[in-house]
Amino acid sequence: MIQEFATYLRNIRGYSENTIRNYTKDLISFSNWASTNRKDARWSNISREDIDAYLTAMTEKGLKSSTTNRHLSSISSLYKWMQRNGLEIENPCRYESRKKVPSTIPTTIPANNLAKAYTKAQGLSKTMLGILATTGIRIQEMLDLTWADINFDNCTLHIKGKGSKERMVTTEPEVLQRLRDVRQYASTNMKLFYISQRTARYMIYQTLAPYCKPYHCNPHTIRHTFATELAKNGNNCTTIAKILGHSHLETSQKYINMAEMSIAHKSTLLTLN
Repeated sequence: MIQEFATYLRNIRGYSENTIRNYTKDLISFSNWASTNRKDARWSNISREDIDAYLTAMTEKGLKSSTTNRHLSSISSLYKWMQRNGLEIENPCRYESRKKVPSTIPTTIPANNLAKAYTKAQGLSKTMLGILATTGIRIQEMLDLTWADINFDNCTLHIKGKGSKERMVTTEPEVLQRLRDVRQYASTNMKLFYISQRTARYMIYQTLAPYCKPYHCNPHTIRHTFATELAKNGNNCTTIAKILGHSHLETSQKYINMAEMSIAHKSTLLTLN
């Protein structure tokens, strides 16, 4: 059942492999828990009380509210999928309320440090860092890029985001020049990067390590930095949401709030020249 649902998320909903892994991991976790704690557990006889007990167990294990909420969402999504496929089954998560998640401030890297990291980087690491830092795209969105997604004339990238949502983002000529040098060896349907997300994350970590705290050395911190710089330069929520591919304006608003709290409002987007 779980694998069939994962196939649906991949082929019909167009979810990223990272998102699918999270859904699958959450559902396997719940399935294992139910098999141990619920006699004759079946997807058809899981109750709201079972969901309550599972979430309590996850909380007692020290999972954050955001993580338990994700588990709940994963389970609920599976039941909705089963219902849409004609199964007469109750969704035990239907009336379960999400736990309130404390508001967090996105971590960022000083833009000048990011520029220094780019200057010192070499090879593939430099290319990936340049794309992430000048567009704010997610790492999986970058790894999904093909040569057909690049418009060298106007320096734009065609991004295939979460839930099959597509958008165009602009990068800098310097970044694309590095790609232009190897374009002649690739066909349009080939991906730019044939590496795993884990490998890409490690390369980014190694590149950023001399310039920021260890827990900031990741692609999503670069995304937070890019979004914050957009806000500092006067872009509104709608614009930021369009560029970053946010589904909700509330997600973009936090960057506006950060910019307003910043003492140094005068800032520019990362310049690689």
